[in-house]
Amino acid sequence: MIRAGLVRTTIIVVGLLLVAVPGLAADEPVAGLVAPYLKARSDGTLGAVAAKAFAEPTRPNAGPAPQPSVSITLLPYSAALEAELDSVKSGLRDSLDGYLQAVARIETARVDYERALLGAGAGELVRTQMTDGQGMAQLGELPVGDWLVLAWREGGHLSKRFRLRDTEASKYPNISSNVTYSTVTLWRTRITVRAGETVEVTMTDRNVWLTAARQEGGTPIVPQRPQGSPGKRR
Repeated sequence: MIRAGLVRTTIIVVGLLLVAVPGLAADEPVAGLVAPYLKARSDGTLGAVAAKAFAEPTRPNAGPAPQPSVSITLLPYSAALEAELDSVKSGLRDSLDGYLQAVARIETARVDYERALLGAGAGELVRTQMTDGQGMAQLGELPVGDWLVLAWREGGHLSKRFRLRDTEASKYPNISSNVTYSTVTLWRTRITVRAGETVEVTMTDRNVWLTAARQEGGTPIVPQRPQGSPGKRR
């Protein structure tokens, strides 16, 4: 009985270590994916990343403006995660819902991958940093290999007001007529870290990967008249 229990426990542990990220290909288990990174870290085969974020000058004689507070995350490269991010971008213009849900879907994919890394004992491979007042960020002691760089900056709040008819306002008293959005700018790139070298990553207005809106409050779609209700004839 004890031996059987140990066998079952071993199977469970192995299953956890081989868990794949939701949405990742079956042939890309996280434990196998991160093994080279963990070995490189153990061997001391490390490199670094120097990131810089700035806005292009708006006047001929002005210099580039540093962009502080840009969040940067480095993740062991995953082709399946990259494909999932590409699918979000490809459907960005398909519908209003696709546009408004893009940021949330990207965040969900990233967080799911980070959790899978943690479950595989490789949580320390998730590296995060934020650019300082000079728009700079340094990430050191990175195991050699390919990495996926995700960076984003949020700003540009926009409010839009919807006018509801009196009949709609009385029928839907809890519907907000004000909607607030924030603009999220995202950068994405794949890099290769080599031993003893520093990879430079630059984020500007010209190499933005995706720009989308995040709804912060309100309801963007005015409720429609229920089917079968008489409409006003023109």
